Amino acid sequence: MVSKEEKILIGGAVAGLAVLVGALALSKKAVAVTPSPTPQPTTTQQITLSAPSTDTVGNPITVTATYTSNGNPVSGATLYLFSYYSPNPVNASSIPSTSFTLVSSATTDSSGQASWEFTPTEAGYYYLMASNNNPPS
Repeated sequence: MVSKEEKILIGGAVAGLAVLVGALALSKKAVAVTPSPTPQPTTTQQITLSAPSTDTVGNPITVTATYTSNGNPVSGATLYLFSYYSPNPVNASSIPSTSFTLVSSATTDSSGQASWEFTPTEAGYYYLMASNNNPPS
């Protein structure tokens, strides 16, 4: 039986801080006062994360990121996994990206997926973020 102090929560950033790359800058171009005669297509790149929501200290978990561009998998890209630890829950959107620590990098496969093994070292809350930038922006 695991004591309460040994439990961890992996949360918030798993869904809340998945990185959306390029959409803001491209959206601003699309709202130009004078439209170009030939509109440029908008590219939406997205990274989503999946991981267990709870686990036990010292027990490795698998974290998987999926990287897509316009809904299609991006293969051969380097993705970086970052983590932020707090003994207490925090609002994931209030954590500055510069507060995250690099865990590791991985290359996406033909289905746009990259995976890491992450081992929580102490009880508390772990917020995870994936990015195609190091450091994350």
